[in-house]
Amino acid sequence: MLDRLRGIVDKALGARANRVAPALSGPWERELGVGQGWMPLSYGEYYPRSALVYSAIKLRQDAVSRAQPVVYRADGSRVDADHPAQRLLDRPNPFWTRGGLWRATETYLGLWGSAFWGLERGDGGRVVEAWPLRPDRMRVIPDPRSYVKGFVYTSNGREAAAYLPDDVVWLRYFNPLDEYAGLSPIAPLRLSADMSLDALRAGRNALSNDSAPGLFIETSDSTTDEEAREFYERWESRFRGVDKVRRPALLSAGMKVTNLGFSPREMEYFQSMRWSLEDVARVYGVPKPMLADIERVTFSNFNTARRVFWEDTIVPQLAFYEEALNASLMPSLGGPSLRVEFDLGGVEALRENENDKAKRRIGYVKAGIMTAAEVRREMGLG
Repeated sequence: MLDRLRGIVDKALGARANRVAPALSGPWERELGVGQGWMPLSYGEYYPRSALVYSAIKLRQDAVSRAQPVVYRADGSRVDADHPAQRLLDRPNPFWTRGGLWRATETYLGLWGSAFWGLERGDGGRVVEAWPLRPDRMRVIPDPRSYVKGFVYTSNGREAAAYLPDDVVWLRYFNPLDEYAGLSPIAPLRLSADMSLDALRAGRNALSNDSAPGLFIETSDSTTDEEAREFYERWESRFRGVDKVRRPALLSAGMKVTNLGFSPREMEYFQSMRWSLEDVARVYGVPKPMLADIERVTFSNFNTARRVFWEDTIVPQLAFYEEALNASLMPSLGGPSLRVEFDLGGVEALRENENDKAKRRIGYVKAGIMTAAEVRREMGLG
């Protein structure tokens, strides 16, 4: 009888999300929401302040926005361009383009580790618009039975808008310390990024307040102020200006020149910026040559870096997007019969170059896999 009663209650109230769900959210979290602690405004400030963070995220967002999301039916056929699902992905709302939506999404994930789309519905409850929402203003409302009760978008501490779970596409990087918050790439990177910013500030202050000369000129004779002034005037007239750089200098007898070069402290500044570059490249999965690190770069290894960037960083990221959209967006646009995939056919970095194609075809012909006629047909020849 007790089991039957428990079953009736669970059916009426809804079964809990999982066995540990009640422990994940207490009354305080269910009332005010969670996730803000992992999405501080300060993380977003690295985008306009750090050239390295900006460059890495910009490369990723430009790459992601180039891939075309395509909607397919269960039988593998593509839907028409005017299908509601395809139309939403091609033009998410009257003010945002497809590329703009994906640039915002990739940027939000790169800064806060979470991204949210607010879905708006038209007549009949069909989703007709998608809007990117700032993650640092979104609160997740946990629920012990449905896991997520909803979302609240706040502005300056005031409640601005509430969303049901079905009205939000929630993308997040796995966070081992909080199920209801994504893990921002800035979290492990901020110390290194701050070190680079500190080095730039220190270098700027050193340059603006620097009074150390670049050269020491020693002479065996003592000089008067008038002689020193005349010497500087002659020196600047002969060597100052871009058209006089590296002109040979002729010194008087008894004069000796010493070049001071960079101090150990200045070399530490340069090294700290190198460490920051390497950390940003590692965290965001962007090869260093693509971050304008052109030391020992050739045309061949730069092309290799581009290919590695697409294969190891962007393609997995697009698979992450596909999984999220198929789970949370496609059911609202057509049920399980629809799925979305990204078309990568237009990405030059993933295409086979002509030399590789030639080697592959020659190998196929020698191994008997293809005939010469089949190779010619593949090449569009008679």
